[in-house]
Amino acid sequence: MSKKVFTIKSDGSMLTPEFRVSFPKIFSPDDKNKFGLAMLFPKETTDISVLMSEVDRVVKEKYPKGAPDNLMRSVHDGDTKTREEQEGMWYVNAKAGKYRPGLIDQNLQPIVDEAEFYPGCWARAVVNVFSWEDPKHGTKGISVGVRNIQKIRDDEPLISRVKAEDDFGAVQEPETMDL
Repeated sequence: MSKKVFTIKSDGSMLTPEFRVSFPKIFSPDDKNKFGLAMLFPKETTDISVLMSEVDRVVKEKYPKGAPDNLMRSVHDGDTKTREEQEGMWYVNAKAGKYRPGLIDQNLQPIVDEAEFYPGCWARAVVNVFSWEDPKHGTKGISVGVRNIQKIRDDEPLISRVKAEDDFGAVQEPETMDL
């Protein structure tokens, strides 16, 4: 079975293969007033070499004499993370900055209900790789930017909290007393 790959588009952006959505901040920004999401690509079925080549290209372009040791990156091996849903996955933290990315369904219709795009559903996206520096904090990094997202299909939600029905037992009706 051949693995799914990132496809370079004519404008230099990339179309991702299908990924599992995690931590979506698409309808409202995060606490830093930025939109984005985490993309979980199954290692078993996804080849990220095109994405990594683009990351390497941006690093070499920005730092021709070599990347600094503290360079932050957006692509991670999920097996090194602590969350169960990241095991066996490539974890890509994708940001859209202060602009909300476009979001459509399988039929190219805008998704306007936040309940329709949730952690655990499957999607694909158009992304780009860019470098950044924050002189105020002395940080530098290579990030993946997300421009548009298309939801592909539903799946079990990824939630780290216990369902209410698992926290309680059924309540028996108290017997009524005749007075």
